[in-house]
Amino acid sequence: MIRVITLPILFLIIFIRPAIADTYPEVLFENSLLGGTYYHSEVHYEGTSWVENVGGKLPVSDSIFFTPGNALSLKYTSRSDGQWRVRLAYPQSPGFYRPKADAVLTFKLFVASDTERNALPRLALYRKDTISGSVDLAKYITDFQANVWLNVQLPLRDIGGLGMDGAIDGIQFFRGGTGSGIHRLYIDQVEFLPAKPARVKLSSPAVLTAATAYDRHVDLTWQLPLTPSIRYVKIYRSEDKEHFEPVAIRPIYAQKCTDVVPYSNRTYYYKIAWVDYDYLESPFSSVREAATQTASDDAFLDFIQAAHFNYFAARAEVNSGMHAKHFGVDEATVSVQETGLSILAHIVGVERGFMQRQAAISRLNRILDFLGKVERYNGAFPATIDGRTGKGVFAIDTVPEADLRATAFLMQGLLAAQQYFGADDGEADSLTEKINDLWADVAWDRFVIEGQEHVLLDRWSPTAGFRHAHPLGGFNADFTCYVLALASPRHALAADAYSKGLGVHRRLADADHALELANNTAFSVKLSDAEPVVPAYTELPYTRDTTLYGLSVRVGSIDTSLLAAYQPFLAFDPRNKRDQFADYFANNVNLAVAYKRRDNQNAYGGFSPDVWGTEVWPDSADTVFAINPAIAGASYGYLPHEALQAMRTFYQKYGHALFTEYGFRRMISIEKNALKDEYDPVNQAAVVVMIENGRSGLIWDLFTNHPDIKKVVENHFTVK
Repeated sequence: MIRVITLPILFLIIFIRPAIADTYPEVLFENSLLGGTYYHSEVHYEGTSWVENVGGKLPVSDSIFFTPGNALSLKYTSRSDGQWRVRLAYPQSPGFYRPKADAVLTFKLFVASDTERNALPRLALYRKDTISGSVDLAKYITDFQANVWLNVQLPLRDIGGLGMDGAIDGIQFFRGGTGSGIHRLYIDQVEFLPAKPARVKLSSPAVLTAATAYDRHVDLTWQLPLTPSIRYVKIYRSEDKEHFEPVAIRPIYAQKCTDVVPYSNRTYYYKIAWVDYDYLESPFSSVREAATQTASDDAFLDFIQAAHFNYFAARAEVNSGMHAKHFGVDEATVSVQETGLSILAHIVGVERGFMQRQAAISRLNRILDFLGKVERYNGAFPATIDGRTGKGVFAIDTVPEADLRATAFLMQGLLAAQQYFGADDGEADSLTEKINDLWADVAWDRFVIEGQEHVLLDRWSPTAGFRHAHPLGGFNADFTCYVLALASPRHALAADAYSKGLGVHRRLADADHALELANNTAFSVKLSDAEPVVPAYTELPYTRDTTLYGLSVRVGSIDTSLLAAYQPFLAFDPRNKRDQFADYFANNVNLAVAYKRRDNQNAYGGFSPDVWGTEVWPDSADTVFAINPAIAGASYGYLPHEALQAMRTFYQKYGHALFTEYGFRRMISIEKNALKDEYDPVNQAAVVVMIENGRSGLIWDLFTNHPDIKKVVENHFTVK
């Protein structure tokens, strides 16, 4: 009889926006952020062999571990008439780690049973549907014994059929020798390391500079050392200043850690140690004391905003000042869209005292100086740029292209910053001029098709024209593109683009069909001698005029993320405004309430009415409904009471796994006991910006009162 656990691994896909967790790319397993089971595992067994599992996932141990706070628990029986296997997948995404010829697969192994060497599992690496040759773990363990942490070091060159031309998606343990009895192993810190990492004895004590207490968490900061052999910072906590327990481990490139503690209104003590590649620790730092205290609503909102702002503050690419797409790796790709979001967050950061005003102005000027040197296409920027060289980074090297949506997000941030910083003396004068130059140069009226000048297209390439372009429009982030295109001082679209362009959601009838617009006079590129192909669109209505959970909704849907309805109004003020389509503020209030009612009715967040904000888990083989904390957090601009209650619940109930020095992580599935260990720039910006809009209206007021944007309001909105 065959018994198979078939629940699929749901890999964490990195889309255009999200940033991965703050660990090293080579690390396959460090800790499970949630206790109980490890989501990115898969258990299979048959015959009389067996592996302990819960719902097809490997259990984790929070009592026996090598690095805090847990390890994988592998309990199995191996019999000759049965097989078993356990897979561990990269949590970030398939194709995340590409091996190097001199790399060594290492992990820590704890044998907690009377297991002989020949009964240990075998191991292989896998890529998608292919698997390497297997190796016997016993050959790569010296001084084998039970009840101590053993070091397993497996050179990749010893694994047959691997090759170095493709990414590794994970590793697989499976039945080795057979025998009687049940075997119990613990596995921790699975990673790929260089064969000869830097090794310098850590003789100096670590330096813990501050421990700042809040409601149920303590922010720790430390001095970054220069010693190349230091890989991690290990954090110890005590409640009596005598008995310290390890509670966290952080990569050395991070300078801050948020430790969520068990109780408020209690004093905690901290010390840290540097850790090298062999996990040998330096002498301890001095001890810092932190006394937590229950936060008022205002204090709570302050530290929630501060954490989400810190996500952007920590990811400033050193050369350009732009928002870095990757963190902690030797790569300088920056994002234009995410830089626009970062600028909005920085305005809030200055206003709330999280960052000095002059420091923000200096960073903004560095961004502007960099942008002034980047190659633009009719004033629009590539979506991603090399922060070192200023050259665009493109999916196809030979096809450079401008991205109008990314440019719109950037311009939105710059215009708000011009309003906020423009009154300053000195540097801000040049800041205003630089922003004016970039803003006026964007030729929105050239991202259109001849004969359809009211419809914006999202991209253009000097080598491929509009071949890969898609029309913009509908109630989504494209709203910002049209507002800016209508507001442009030199390249504005005609007024009817508001109703005929924005007001129609168009999709290409044939998504694979090239838009070979050879006779488009806006551009000189001629792709073909054939007659131009006029694109065929499927047109969808902008408004719905429906009732959802007892509430009238004109635009938007609860079938997509609520953040899609919020993105047009991160900066544009919806209060007291009505256009030909909707009263946007009233509409978004109703849409948010309907969304919450839907989630509560279906118990997507469990049985608490304060846990809501559902999205479908990306790349799921089956449908998984997960909670995105940013949905409720960003709702503060519309539903302040409900948003505050939700954020307090996330923080109090799930904060140990969900809340970090960069704010709330991207997603949690309570049903599947799974967490996305990554951050989404739109999420992080929406929380910090929309909380501020709900508290003071700051970003709404700045952007909407810009002289050019005010003209759009006057022409297309009735102000109540």
